[in-house]
Amino acid sequence: MKSFIIIVLVFAFAVVGMHSMPDAEMRKYIDDCVKENHVPPQEFQDLLEGKVPAPSENLKCSTLCVMVKGGLMDESGTFKADAVKGKMADNEKFTNAVDECKSQKGSSPCDTAMKLTQCMISHKSM
Repeated sequence: MKSFIIIVLVFAFAVVGMHSMPDAEMRKYIDDCVKENHVPPQEFQDLLEGKVPAPSENLKCSTLCVMVKGGLMDESGTFKADAVKGKMADNEKFTNAVDECKSQKGSSPCDTAMKLTQCMISHKSM
């Protein structure tokens, strides 16, 4: 479960955990993106715990930032589902969640990143 949450974090926040990026590198992406977008760290943590029903634009753009730095999405909001699934190809639950979430689209790249993140978070307890 912990690695799924980390992957969700990276999915929206890039793709790691015990896989291709070390936790320290991912943490740096998150810290940098939260700072660049002026998001209180607790707000980002609340998102990961599903406690943000109406995310701010800054929070949405933080998720895009992490996903771009992690190679999961480009700056125009195109999600790289195959790259994401390749990070955890041995986890059927995760790859199924990616398949179910990959069509999420928002009104902007930041909004798309948030919709993808929220979709993946909703699958973590399934």
